Amino acid sequence: MTNGTKNVKGIFVVDNKEATVSAINNIKNILKITLKQIQGLKEEKTNKSSSKQLCEEIIKNLYLLIDTIDKKRQTTISKDLDYLYKHCLFSVLRARDDKDFEFLDGCIQILNDITEGWDRVGSAMQKAPAFG
Repeated sequence: MTNGTKNVKGIFVVDNKEATVSAINNIKNILKITLKQIQGLKEEKTNKSSSKQLCEEIIKNLYLLIDTIDKKRQTTISKDLDYLYKHCLFSVLRARDDKDFEFLDGCIQILNDITEGWDRVGSAMQKAPAFG
């Protein structure tokens, strides 16, 4: 994958503290890259060709984030994350297809909040005396 992200399929099966922290850091990295791209898209409304390419890169990253969700368990958090990532996807699709950039601020806020949540989880994992 381009955009400085890696293919993350398979790296989120975790059975120890280090692997869990690493997985969280990978998700946060993708989130931060995607946030930066969306902020760039918002600032670059007028340049049609580069906006479309940027949208495509953001869409790939959002699908990558959606793929990290464990949908088999049907937990509240997995459903919520799926909904929020898809809302962001909808926002980017509107920007790409309809030149409607109004939803991008909400998307940026959502991704900032998710990143902050992962920061807290990662910090708690680092401090945990035992794992499992």
